[in-house]
Amino acid sequence: MRIKIRQADKQFSLYIRNRDEWKCNRCLKQYDEGSQGLHNSHFWSRGRESTRFDPENCDAMCFGCHQYLGSNPAEYTEWKRKQLGETKFNKLKLRAHWLAKKDDKAVLSWLKYTSSN
Repeated sequence: MRIKIRQADKQFSLYIRNRDEWKCNRCLKQYDEGSQGLHNSHFWSRGRESTRFDPENCDAMCFGCHQYLGSNPAEYTEWKRKQLGETKFNKLKLRAHWLAKKDDKAVLSWLKYTSSN
């Protein structure tokens, strides 16, 4: 099954890669702006609308690190817990389990506002 990439996903992915200065957060490899080799990795899956566009849930990662951590959930959990700290990690976990409706218009408005400030 192919994942549907919405316009909000494209813009948010670009926001995360810009925020992380086009560098993999795990191996620290630097990428040229616009490179397809750097991904927006979601700790809690994109299927969870409540954290799909949550900056604390996402990190810029190279293909290798993204694949590796995606295949090793226990290691990804420990990496994310260390990155955020226990309190922020637990708050993200709570948000991931909230129900949320799709609201791409609000996400795109937030990204536009964030980019201009």
